[in-house]
Amino acid sequence: MFTLLILLGLGGIAYGQGTEDMAVEVSATAQVTPPKITLHWKPIVYGSPSYSIFRKAKAATSWGGLMATVPAGDSVYADATVIADSAYEYMVATSGTLGATGYVYAGIKSPAMHNKGILLLLVDTTFTDSCAAGIKRLMQDISGDGWQIIRHDIGRSAADTVVKNIINADYSSHAGVKSLFILGHIAVPYSGNFDTILYPPDGHVPYHDGAWPSDVYYACPTGWTDVTVNNTLASYTANWNVPGDTKWDQVYMPSNAVLQVGRVDFWNMPSFAATEVQLMNSYLNKDHVYKMDSLVVRHRAALHDDFGYFGGEAFAANGWRNFAPLVSRDSLAVLPDNQLITTLASGSYQWAYGCGGGSFNSAGGIGATSDFAANPNYGIFTMLFGSYFGDWNVQDNFLRAPLCANPPALANCWAGRPNWFFHHMALGENIGYSAMLTQNNAGLYNPTGYGNTWIHVALMGDVTLRTDYIKPVTNLTIANPAHNGGILNWTASPDPGVLGYYVYRADSAYGYFQLISTMLTATTFHDVTGHNGLKYYMVRPVKLQTTPSGGYYNLGIGVADTAHITYASSLGVASVTPKVSMSLFPNPVQQYLNVAIESEDNAAITLTVTDAMGRALSAAARDLHAGRNTLGLNVSGYPAGVYFVTIRAGESSFVSKFVKE
Repeated sequence: MFTLLILLGLGGIAYGQGTEDMAVEVSATAQVTPPKITLHWKPIVYGSPSYSIFRKAKAATSWGGLMATVPAGDSVYADATVIADSAYEYMVATSGTLGATGYVYAGIKSPAMHNKGILLLLVDTTFTDSCAAGIKRLMQDISGDGWQIIRHDIGRSAADTVVKNIINADYSSHAGVKSLFILGHIAVPYSGNFDTILYPPDGHVPYHDGAWPSDVYYACPTGWTDVTVNNTLASYTANWNVPGDTKWDQVYMPSNAVLQVGRVDFWNMPSFAATEVQLMNSYLNKDHVYKMDSLVVRHRAALHDDFGYFGGEAFAANGWRNFAPLVSRDSLAVLPDNQLITTLASGSYQWAYGCGGGSFNSAGGIGATSDFAANPNYGIFTMLFGSYFGDWNVQDNFLRAPLCANPPALANCWAGRPNWFFHHMALGENIGYSAMLTQNNAGLYNPTGYGNTWIHVALMGDVTLRTDYIKPVTNLTIANPAHNGGILNWTASPDPGVLGYYVYRADSAYGYFQLISTMLTATTFHDVTGHNGLKYYMVRPVKLQTTPSGGYYNLGIGVADTAHITYASSLGVASVTPKVSMSLFPNPVQQYLNVAIESEDNAAITLTVTDAMGRALSAAARDLHAGRNTLGLNVSGYPAGVYFVTIRAGESSFVSKFVKE
């Protein structure tokens, strides 16, 4: 182990076997009638392995039994035991000692995600006034993507314990807090006791011992201590960790992260001529333009691997494994030495991966921080890996450098120790979901990578970012004629694939936006139900998005406006609270539960599955048509027991019980 780890700065070679052999590059196509998901992958030549296929529900914590075995040389598997309007997660693993894996989250018209939960936005007071317009626009975009927002402006001098108390108070007092976005140089927690017993993530003993930056401290509410570690072996004094110094003892996360965490921090980057304020405004501008679908973004990837097989760790497999379900394996450019940064400067690549022997501000075969300063970056999502720069809170740090370019990349992470898993983003998940999934990965996704569940795993970038955006509506107006509710009109999205629009209503600018319409094909809506007062309305376009992982209903960023609304009557609730009834079959159930809903009218509902303790296991918004509607749920990953399905239509709810065998 010592030899393997200490050589991270030098690279490795294995004759006959390469990095790509350590990744199953799997993607999927979806068929609606009859429902079928077909997996495709590039056959691995080395060792002629066969392939084992596993499937689970997104929220399931284990893969369950083997679905099928595909012989060596074959590269297709069709799953016909699926239903439309659903999504399934697959693992394809090679036989023998090779240990290659691939993952895809595949959907057949996977439902739209209307509401995402509460996001805590922590704003460095350095930017409160200087970037006020950009931050307001950021908040509007985040709200328009289905998040509620709680904002705190915090000074740089505040200790991480003070910041954590603010986060914990919000988490404990507000149900549904899911995400944390740190904007600026708010207190950087440090944790760890890396030494000759448990090597630092980059293997450099003793020069990189001690504590590393640990934003995951903010995501784990309890379990942190500062009493036992006494380690001053590192060359860089910021890594020193002694009792009572406000650096934490833990190497392993004390519990699973409960928050998705991302940070955008431009502190101490003198290689870039721009000030922190200018860098922040530049980032916020590109972040907004990207979400408005106003950038030319080509769904392709670029990769350079300067480490190779490296004793089986094969760091660049993070690129091959993730790029197949995100952009397809045929849209990957494998680059020679020192061309990744210039390639991103000359054209649009949505994803990029690079690894090589590193320093705090460089990676072999990739380049240096100064190269990002000298070149624009037309990429969006980046993964970089090499020694030292995973310790990101240092001057001119290479991990933060892509976000400082002009224009900047929007996200970066240190992918290799451990490995990262982004495949859910192909069906509309935000990047923060992938970050938390990676931090909490104790073996569900393999290979886990050296350092899994350690405290150093961090996301640089906007935690809410997604891979696909569509052009929003424009010119939203709201009228309140004769005190008879709100009449909304808007100009259609120019995106040619838009199927229709959803309308939402809230009582505050960044609060919970309730879905109040079915999918509309017209560009007008009359809200006749509700309570008198100031109302915030939002309109979002929707399209059926096709990706290398199937298809899903993709919601664009919502456009919102407000008006004081009065209603002629509180009785006109038929369009919001339809008459519905529900039945479940088969019951008891082992794998697939059918939810049959009879509705008198077209209606919008939310459907939630809870366990016997009242804990929500899944939730989705669906549109019903008048008559009988049958929805399918994959409950195969649930433990045996009693569960409840709740549907909410307007202000009414209906509950049915089922038993999982």
